[in-house]
Amino acid sequence: MYRGTTSLAVAVAAAAGMTTLVAGPAQAQEECSFYTVVRGDVLSAIASAADVPGGFRTLFDANTNVLESPNLLEVGQVLAIPCADGSLPTGAARVTTASTAPAPVTSAPARALRIATATDYAPFTDEDLPGGGMITRMVERSMQLGNPDQDFDIIFINDWGSHLETLLPTGAVDMAFPWFRPDCDRVENLGPASAYRCTAFNHSDPFYEIIVDYYTLSGSDYANAQSTNDLFGARVCRPEAWFTFDLEAAQLVEPNITYVTTVAQNGCFQLLKDGEVDVVTYDALPAEEDIRSAGMEDSVATLESLRGTVSSHIFVSKDNVFANEALPIINAGLEELRLSGEWFNIVRESIQQTVEN
Repeated sequence: MYRGTTSLAVAVAAAAGMTTLVAGPAQAQEECSFYTVVRGDVLSAIASAADVPGGFRTLFDANTNVLESPNLLEVGQVLAIPCADGSLPTGAARVTTASTAPAPVTSAPARALRIATATDYAPFTDEDLPGGGMITRMVERSMQLGNPDQDFDIIFINDWGSHLETLLPTGAVDMAFPWFRPDCDRVENLGPASAYRCTAFNHSDPFYEIIVDYYTLSGSDYANAQSTNDLFGARVCRPEAWFTFDLEAAQLVEPNITYVTTVAQNGCFQLLKDGEVDVVTYDALPAEEDIRSAGMEDSVATLESLRGTVSSHIFVSKDNVFANEALPIINAGLEELRLSGEWFNIVRESIQQTVEN
């Protein structure tokens, strides 16, 4: 049975000074209030007890100023439980007044920034979505808030691979989004394609932390996998142009697995349905929509023990001086977007539109 967001295991890093939390029932709480994390809490249980629409993902998005990951809870953390209309309770840290520090400027503000994205990545970027999708809306508002005098154009260039391979390196565009950043402090552990994301580009602050899930057919040999080592020997599919650095870190590379990729994002689930792959893994939000579109809700199992997170950013070539000088505009605007509460409203509206469609 496809389980979507019904539960979430908590992985806690004791080395970071966090307390290990054993899954247990969350205390009763109400929407539009604050909740203090106690031992035994998991984010999904807190969201369920408060009837938060969208479950743990909505609750996590509402508390990114407190939570580093949906998998990490710390006793004593105070979480804002969203109100029925999607707003946050009065006094939530996210609804404070943003800094009035002067907006940064670029060295040549008369020249418009060329910012590229692509379509077919709902709810994040898609030409058919309102405002071009969640992160497209965030980028536009961040530019407007960061420096209203800086002109910019957001362009949909639907060959995803060209963004990092040619468009940014040649200066055909100045920025590209949304791209995922590896752990660049450990670049020596990355394969060449993943390391290239660190060595050739600089990055904005994170716009959104995505949840990466693993899926298999219910009843398959991998349905009870508890660690990535349990996938050794599997045929694993991830869409083309997606990052692989998390797979590399988990040693899910040849010859431990047979790696399969497809051009179409939802092509992996067709291969799973046809028995040509054993496991599918990519961003949980579009993956869940692809499962529904394929009519596979009752035949796909989510391997929740393997769930991970990565963050999406704007990338700029290290050789593009103008783009690097403009990055502070994006970062300043993004900070204001988060402090004002507009960031969360964009997330909530975008996810709701995806579910309704």
